Amino acid sequence: MKIIIGLMFLFMTSTVLVHAQAMTTVETKVILAVEAASEGITQVVLFNTFEQMNGKEIFKKYPNCQFYIGLLQGRYEVKEDRVLPSKGSTVIMYTEYRYLSDNSMLHDKRTLTGNQLDLGTGKTKVVSNSKGELILEAL
Repeated sequence: MKIIIGLMFLFMTSTVLVHAQAMTTVETKVILAVEAASEGITQVVLFNTFEQMNGKEIFKKYPNCQFYIGLLQGRYEVKEDRVLPSKGSTVIMYTEYRYLSDNSMLHDKRTLTGNQLDLGTGKTKVVSNSKGELILEAL
């Protein structure tokens, strides 16, 4: 009987742990990594993850990238250190607030309203691109 209760407890806690990585939030502070060559957003990472790393670690893990501060609104998943916004979630990238760099890499041609942009392994649509703020919706 103790074994059955123990197995049931183990099953219930493992189910909770698996679902703990899918989150819904009003806002989550994120960093968007933009690669120099493609000017694509290669990855979205939780801001707290970046704060725990030093500059050398960041540039080694994300070579040839610039980093922008942003907010994610809505549902998302975290796999390893990658943030994967769910369909309909909004990502706001503050193009004037860079992390660890003063150089801007984004050009306005790719970020026109209605255009699609890669966001890591997913796709987004540009909802708005006003001075200092790029708003993307996950597709």
